[in-house]
Amino acid sequence: MEKFLIQNEFGQPQELLGEEIVVPGFEELQFILHAWLYDKRGGWAVTERSSGKRITSGPQGTEHLAQEQLERQLRLHGKDALMRVLGKGPLSS
Repeated sequence: MEKFLIQNEFGQPQELLGEEIVVPGFEELQFILHAWLYDKRGGWAVTERSSGKRITSGPQGTEHLAQEQLERQLRLHGKDALMRVLGKGPLSS
């Protein structure tokens, strides 16, 4: 596990304890798999670091599906759509 300091989607500093996920074709973006409150229970989320935006999430115990789910969403929507969404709002340094 690694610590990542980001500005979340609300512009507030947040420290995430997690691991980086590298997605082929999206290497210029840093995705972080970390713990997250999901449906009032424990779970996981994948957040894009520079924007602080959560891309996908799931319930506890399904972390092994995180990269597959992230890649599926990225293929479905495409890089251009993702970059437009990530470009809205301030970026974390």
